[in-house]
Amino acid sequence: MAGLDDLDARAAADGLARGDFSSEELIRATLARIESANPSINAYLHVARESAIAQARASDARRLSNAAYHPLDGLPVAVKDNIAVAGMPWTAGMAAYRDRVATEDAYCVARLRKSGAVILGKLHLHEAALGASSDNPHFGPCHNPHRIGYSPGGSSGGSAAALAARMAVLTLGTDTMGSVRIPAAYCGVVGFKPSTGRVSQRGLDTVSRRLDHVGPMARRVGDLGLIYQQISSLDAHDPQARAVPLGHLAQSGAELRVGVMVDLDRHGVEVGVADAFDRAVAELAACFPNRIDVRFDGIDFGRLRRAGLLLAESEMNLVHAQALTERPELFSRALREMLAFARSKSAVDFVAADRLLDTAILRAREIFQQVDVLLTPTAPQTAFPFSTPTPVNQADLTSFANFAGLPALSLPMGLVDGLPVGLQVIGPIGSDLALIELGEVMEIALGIEG
Repeated sequence: MAGLDDLDARAAADGLARGDFSSEELIRATLARIESANPSINAYLHVARESAIAQARASDARRLSNAAYHPLDGLPVAVKDNIAVAGMPWTAGMAAYRDRVATEDAYCVARLRKSGAVILGKLHLHEAALGASSDNPHFGPCHNPHRIGYSPGGSSGGSAAALAARMAVLTLGTDTMGSVRIPAAYCGVVGFKPSTGRVSQRGLDTVSRRLDHVGPMARRVGDLGLIYQQISSLDAHDPQARAVPLGHLAQSGAELRVGVMVDLDRHGVEVGVADAFDRAVAELAACFPNRIDVRFDGIDFGRLRRAGLLLAESEMNLVHAQALTERPELFSRALREMLAFARSKSAVDFVAADRLLDTAILRAREIFQQVDVLLTPTAPQTAFPFSTPTPVNQADLTSFANFAGLPALSLPMGLVDGLPVGLQVIGPIGSDLALIELGEVMEIALGIEG
């Protein structure tokens, strides 16, 4: 079984299909990696060891009986702990829900079970998924596998850290303003935020119905296609679900109009990250020479981000109303203050914030009349130590896609001072699969290894 835990999702699926190893062997190797690595990383809040082995044995039995099986069948997958998995804890990273156990699967998890994926356990996150350091006051910090003592990003920090530490081949996170893509960038893995409405929110502890997205994460871009197509379907019982048609990008190859964000310094992108971004764009020019500079001089990312936070804080007062009333001491001081801030605002303030986010929709329409895809850095900085404050502009470049409903992919583009940085690729609504295919080409061109 040596080395099985180092396989990415596609390689593991191929090995299972060839009969090189069994799902039980793969799962046991992954559980062994969790046992050795998780104490120092703290990516898992719960490991369902016996259940995972039983699921693996069922997968192996399907193969032995020559039953039809999905490429995900038998692969080790882990889920962020604000997404319900029947029979497992469902804490949302909150002390108030420490003893809560989900009674049914979230829609996306049910879809994974239908494919035969093995659900290993539940992953660490920032308290209530409202923050991006993953320094959780109730469950301890989740560490970046590239540098202990540093943030893996958030709120899906455990989802990214588990991948980087080889403790799963695929994970699910959630993304409200960058909570999948920021951890992917900080940890050197891949994260995808779908078009709004493509993946059901049912079974998710909501931060903001307008902005929330369940998003898959992997070590390689090509692995995303295995899981995205399984979790992406119209859920008739989710009012936020949309039948967004999937289409191709308008052009391909040398004809593809690649928009490149150029006013990086104006938006607080650190010099090292900006230099890495410029190198990545230069390396991609051989495949995609049709470059168009894009500026956001008319957009105040910080103001938009604060409007998005108000929407999230307001809605979370409703979602957590009972717990907040009955056990306020189980909420951290920081979270209580954020929720209290929203209560101090009026309904008019909420509507004004909601309408402000509509400006991102209009700007996105303008941009995608000129370009087919847009490249930006994922985050303005690299991972930071827990001993320093969380950068206020951390989600400025990612939140635009949430506000506008666009699909967005983060893939690694190298290291800055030994820490990973991410390249964000944003496409028009409905270009989800085309964006993943394009990301594979870019990953090869950049020479990135999972």
